[in-house]
Amino acid sequence: MYKIGLTGGIASGKSTVVDMLRQEGACVVDCDILAREVVAPGTVGLQQVVNAFGEHVLREDKSLNRDRLGKLVFGNEVNKERLERILFPLIFSSLQAKMQELARLNCKLVFLDMPLLFEVNYQTQVDEVWVVYVPRDIQLHRLMLRNGYEQKEAEARIHSQWTMDKKIKLASVIIDNQGSLEDTKKQIKQQWVRLQREIV
Repeated sequence: MYKIGLTGGIASGKSTVVDMLRQEGACVVDCDILAREVVAPGTVGLQQVVNAFGEHVLREDKSLNRDRLGKLVFGNEVNKERLERILFPLIFSSLQAKMQELARLNCKLVFLDMPLLFEVNYQTQVDEVWVVYVPRDIQLHRLMLRNGYEQKEAEARIHSQWTMDKKIKLASVIIDNQGSLEDTKKQIKQQWVRLQREIV
């Protein structure tokens, strides 16, 4: 199984790229979904988060209030590391199970949609890395628009990840997502044709 790590900065348009890849027929593992599943109501993960941060990170229905937890974590290195120690082992275990399932389904080529690929050093576990790129000013604008953040909060979210420049230096493929959807789709198509020729 050939594994491609797909990453980029927050609000760089990674979801758009994933949608395009799925339209081409790609197998995609969404690590954000895995991250939500490990802290779903009734899970060990959610209980560990509550034990670490308190009941106030829960909504009335006992599900995780991600915005409230985010405010405790972003910009606070101690809280960030505490949360990562809880979540990462659970996410990696879930990811391993998902990969085994895809292997049974005979997927020859799998994209791992992983926002924090470099931050958790997972680039060592994949065969190539794609980085979805936009300049920082576009990233900031999109994030404020999409999430309704003030500039300071949006910048804190961006700063919690590696810089785009740092990611690009380690990329096998750079998808420039600052242009039109057609521009992005053309890049995806070119890379997809290459992969079909070289890998599948």
